[in-house]
Amino acid sequence: MEAHDREGAVERVREATDIVALIGAYVDLRPAGRSFKARCPFHQEKTPSFTVSPEKQVFHCFGCGAGGDVFSFVMKHDGLAFPEALKLLAQRAGIELPETRPEGSGPDKTALIGALREAVRFYRGRLRAPEGRAALEYLRGRGLPGRILDLYYVGYAPPSGRALLEHAAGAFSREALIEAGLAGQRDEGPLRDRFRDRIMLPILGVGGEPLGFGARAMRAEVEPKYLNSPETRLYRKRGELFGLPQARQAIRREGAVLVVEGYFDVLSLAAAGIFHAVAPCGTAWTEGHTRRLLQLRYGQRIVFVFDGDAAGRTAAWRSLASTLPHHTEVALALLPPGLDPDDLVRRGEVETLQRCLAEPLSPVAYGLEVLGREEAQGPALIDRIAEMIAAVGHDIAREMMLDEAAERSRLPVKVLRREVERRRRQGAAPAGRGREQRQGAAGEPAAPARLTPLEEEALRLALELPESAAELREAARAATGIGPAVGQVLEWVAAQEAEGRRVAAAELLHRLTGETGGEVSARFLIDPGAPAPGERQKADLLKRLRQQALEMELEGLGYGIRALEGEAERQGPEGLARLTGLLERKQSLARELAKLREPAPPGSGWEEPAG
Repeated sequence: MEAHDREGAVERVREATDIVALIGAYVDLRPAGRSFKARCPFHQEKTPSFTVSPEKQVFHCFGCGAGGDVFSFVMKHDGLAFPEALKLLAQRAGIELPETRPEGSGPDKTALIGALREAVRFYRGRLRAPEGRAALEYLRGRGLPGRILDLYYVGYAPPSGRALLEHAAGAFSREALIEAGLAGQRDEGPLRDRFRDRIMLPILGVGGEPLGFGARAMRAEVEPKYLNSPETRLYRKRGELFGLPQARQAIRREGAVLVVEGYFDVLSLAAAGIFHAVAPCGTAWTEGHTRRLLQLRYGQRIVFVFDGDAAGRTAAWRSLASTLPHHTEVALALLPPGLDPDDLVRRGEVETLQRCLAEPLSPVAYGLEVLGREEAQGPALIDRIAEMIAAVGHDIAREMMLDEAAERSRLPVKVLRREVERRRRQGAAPAGRGREQRQGAAGEPAAPARLTPLEEEALRLALELPESAAELREAARAATGIGPAVGQVLEWVAAQEAEGRRVAAAELLHRLTGETGGEVSARFLIDPGAPAPGERQKADLLKRLRQQALEMELEGLGYGIRALEGEAERQGPEGLARLTGLLERKQSLARELAKLREPAPPGSGWEEPAG
């Protein structure tokens, strides 16, 4: 089942399942105002504290804390994993789920690998044939000698659209060629080669077996520039690495692996005598890639070598976020702006490249270098560095990075530690991480994720006043009381509202569980003691968020000013101008904060809530 089909199926099943009817089939529910109550099925109790809200379509036990939506209940009560709970509730609601083809149907993996091996041989032969002359000249023009083309099995796909099909006719079935990603058809049209008039770069598994291809157009006007094999039973692009089998011995010898962005970066580095480089296959670097390297025990150090421009720096930052939770032996080579490894090799600047590779920066040093270029300072600097350090999964490594960051940035380590700890308490799971990915085989629930009071308040408001979600999200960006996971949920609610769709409470709870990486208690949605969401509460919350943001920025400005005071005179007019700007900013923010702290006039919407 594809991801978008699965999410659509989850929502259809949720909408078709009434939580009162579902839970009422297991326990004796009694009306209690706008809700229903019963003795909790998950712990022994005499007085009913298990509450079900038909309006919100969620349940919560005020005794043991169990709670969630219809899926949570079935998983907990019947000991099921999420896919099993989805299937049970779909059958109950009469909803047919999209089928996932069972393993073993269609051509077996041996047939697929055989078809791919034959395709590699065919494309390599075409590169040396008369019809591949232009492709071979193109590759030679990029400085790639024959030995490198042979090492990486580079080939050429003819433009006819039938060349591979005709070559493989009789040897491999139509189904095998389609499932291997080598052929396809559009609507009711004829079957055609998937790759036409392109440089062919085989993607090999650890044992050297072909899994798929990356294919590059030779002419600038052809789109897309790169066309990759679709995902198949053999090929999962979020875990495979181009050039890995060829780099294996060099990685072990060097004790490090170079991670570059593109296929031709790998080829050009090899042409320059640098063989321990790999590249992801048409995707950003992911946790799957990190795990693949760690499983294979290829080297201890991962060195990211990305472009020196803004896009490359963004890619490097994201790669750190995917790597540091699992591995801390990481470094980054800072290339000249606008140049990648392929550019440097082709321009004859191999010595410049080798210097960059010989002296890579630690994640902290790289982060501060990048943020310095972006002129980040004060709270923005603290926020970005803390974001990186909070991702580190190893306690000792995280402490060492904290010390390094404080020393390099001249920020107090206690300030950085406080922000790192806040982020770790409220940290978001990687985007798109669904609940079913976090359940164990036996349906064990994920660890609980706690929300702050401000987060609960913001989410209740976003549910009742969805038009305020975008404003709340913006206010939360610089505040300390709302973490990135809840920020992502607010952004999602705002996007749904912009499309004219109102989010249900159970749907929001499901989204929260996915973003936080843990089970979120439904109590805040049905707590009778919670203030009723409204415009006055919204105004008060926005005020408190702004106060937090101002306090945080003022604290950071204070450290920045103290750091500059001793150097401003030595730096001359530019240093004095920077110091003056920081002082003026501090005065402006202090005035705004003082005004916010003043008691608001009655009826303004800004007065403190009663009690």
